[in-house]
Amino acid sequence: MDTEAIQSSITVIEALVRSLERAARYNPSDVVHPYAILWTDHDSQWRPIIPQLRRLLPQLLTFGEYQPEQRIGPAIWLRSVVDRALPDVEMPEGIPPIVYLPDVSRQELRAVQECPDSLKPLVELQYRGVCWTQKNGKDWTVEAFLVAEEGGLGLDVARDAATRRAMLGALAELATTSVDRLRGKHLEAEDFDKLFSDDPAKDLLLWLSDPETVKSGWNGGRWSAFKSRCKVDFKFDPDKDGELVGAELLGKREGYWATVWERFSESPVLYPGVPELLRQAMPSELFIESSSWPQNNENEEASLRKALLELEKATPNDGRKRILELEKSHGLRRGWVWAKLGQAPLAVALAHLAAITERTDTKLGGASTAEMANLYVDAAWAVDTAALSAMASIKSTADAQAIGKALNAVYRPWLESAAEHLQQLAEKDPLPGHDGQGLEDVIVESGGLVLFADGLRFDVSQRLAERMRAKDWSVTMSTRWAGLPTVTATAKPAVSPVSNGIKGVSLGEDFLPALADTEQPLTTDRFRKLLAAEGYQYLSADETGDPSGRGWTENGGLDKLGHSLQGKLAGRVEEQVDLLLERIESLLDAGWREVRVVTDHGWLWLPGGLPKVDLPKYLTASRWARCAAIKGASKVDVPTVRWHWNAHERVAVAPGISCFGAGNEYAHGGLSLQESLVPVIRVTVGETKAKAVKIGDLFWAGLRCRVRIDRAQPGLSVDLRTKVNDPGSSVTQTRSIDGNGAASLLVADDELEGTPAVLARIAHRSPGSGVFGLSNREYQPLGARSTKTVCYSHIFLGVHERDCLPKTSPLPEKQ
Repeated sequence: MDTEAIQSSITVIEALVRSLERAARYNPSDVVHPYAILWTDHDSQWRPIIPQLRRLLPQLLTFGEYQPEQRIGPAIWLRSVVDRALPDVEMPEGIPPIVYLPDVSRQELRAVQECPDSLKPLVELQYRGVCWTQKNGKDWTVEAFLVAEEGGLGLDVARDAATRRAMLGALAELATTSVDRLRGKHLEAEDFDKLFSDDPAKDLLLWLSDPETVKSGWNGGRWSAFKSRCKVDFKFDPDKDGELVGAELLGKREGYWATVWERFSESPVLYPGVPELLRQAMPSELFIESSSWPQNNENEEASLRKALLELEKATPNDGRKRILELEKSHGLRRGWVWAKLGQAPLAVALAHLAAITERTDTKLGGASTAEMANLYVDAAWAVDTAALSAMASIKSTADAQAIGKALNAVYRPWLESAAEHLQQLAEKDPLPGHDGQGLEDVIVESGGLVLFADGLRFDVSQRLAERMRAKDWSVTMSTRWAGLPTVTATAKPAVSPVSNGIKGVSLGEDFLPALADTEQPLTTDRFRKLLAAEGYQYLSADETGDPSGRGWTENGGLDKLGHSLQGKLAGRVEEQVDLLLERIESLLDAGWREVRVVTDHGWLWLPGGLPKVDLPKYLTASRWARCAAIKGASKVDVPTVRWHWNAHERVAVAPGISCFGAGNEYAHGGLSLQESLVPVIRVTVGETKAKAVKIGDLFWAGLRCRVRIDRAQPGLSVDLRTKVNDPGSSVTQTRSIDGNGAASLLVADDELEGTPAVLARIAHRSPGSGVFGLSNREYQPLGARSTKTVCYSHIFLGVHERDCLPKTSPLPEKQ
């Protein structure tokens, strides 16, 4: 089933909106949600498109003279709105406000003592919120956003003064231009000037979207010219015919109006008044273009919703047949403009339901647990991805109920069959315990770090791996069986590099193993001491550690959200994948040569709840969603498995996909492929070894850095960067080391004083030759095929080494 994206290329302003919204992402396991996004704009470059952004971002606030109807106001008013202290100012729930600060730099907010009184009410928000900045901490200028490969659009823009002037002058027109139209060419002043050329289709759409405002904003000459073009090109008089006639002609798409419709379809969100106008202008003729009118799409969505709800009564075969029929009649609506506006969520979800239907025609078989695992890894995991994607496509409760009924009709039978078959196979051939599964894939060498991602189910790990490969990282994947029962207490230490120091004594109520030497329960503190004894640094969520050794860090966001959100987890999976990717990228940027991603268990997920099976409490010492500790010699009527840490201890598990309690839409602890087959991901950005070089001296004179390198090799250069492997994060000009091993680098932007950075040593070399390192450490080059290798040391811009914190400490923003 073809489930390609329904959207065409986005415009520059839509890309800007996505970037601003991404700034609000956070890991709920580590931090609270940001209360605001601060957008500093020292030169007010972005001001011309703020009116356009207000239509797309209802949470946008602007610093300035008090104009509440435009959501503009002084700092104290903005602070009150952010804190929801003004009941008469409505702000979207669950979305952090974006506070645009024209003529304000981030440095002004950071320098609290020197901060103007007019801004001081906002200073505290930079600690409760986040700043929309480049990765090097600088404000996003228009040019930076257009050219940046990471976080920006990656366009090729000339850097001369004439081009910069033309680019800023044409910003309002540039904002509504498709990004695809700008790619693949070297953009110069002339290209931006051309954006001012006549565009009657765009002007007509702007007028239809807000007739009175647009007409009053155009001077008499421009309005007269616009009317003349409408009469000649579109056979339409805006004054005499009016906007309703214009909307009717637009919807019919005849003659030149087809071009206007195509322009509308490219980015309908830019013309928010047009959909309602089309609703009012729908003609009564029978033979009209059906897709033009929003009420037709709404009627089709209602019909599809009813049909999906009726699947509750269907058999699995009938349900699959009915979904394919619905796909034939509703699938085409994914190409309608209403799908781009998010008004056809069920049609979008239907593509994923059809994919499930096609992939579950036959049950998931296999003659052994290993063969069944191979079938799942090869293709069957896509069924789980499609189920999550179907639910993630919708927003309303009514639509969620419809998709839930459909998933129970076509996804649940396949899920149940697979779990029952695996349990039957495992009864004859038990899954390996502690003594039967090696640790080769979870042990790393120096320069390697293990990232434990709680609840990273196999299908979700495939999304993560795909994002990694898109960054040209080297990614290899393998699988292993989780420890049974598939709960964190048992399964997390089973995928740790210190599991040989752990053993199972008695099962207990919490499925918790013990230290091998003292038989004390494996608490968090004891687990971290085991890691330290084996030479693994434990890194908190915001630390990057010392990449010359070995490390262990954790991310528990996915499993935590699963337990709290249950069926609603589907809508947050992509966000968690993005956060994991950002964490891995930060570790690689910090110099780790390899990151090994491991997890403890997966999970079962089914909207409406997994089925319930009875297990009397008096037979159990503890009873969790999918597993239970059996009390004494009690006999239970459910399957049992060997405890991973002690094969003599038995654990009761719920049969199939059932739970020992009702109401669980998300659960783990039992035996199924989704819970028990876990991924191991190895990601690197290069494999080159290093020869040692050493910083002999580093001294700051203002913002001029003077550095001397001991044992410098020919061809060595130095650079100051905020990200070690990103040349685009450079804050100075690269300088070659002279014959004495010395170089001088000037940071021109005094606003960067005190920010953390790295002194990067760049070794120009031929492929296959030796490269340079620092203090006998090995560091990651730019890439396996690169002709440059970067080695680094953490510093603070403008701060002498004797004033810095130890290198193993977290780096503050300013010392």
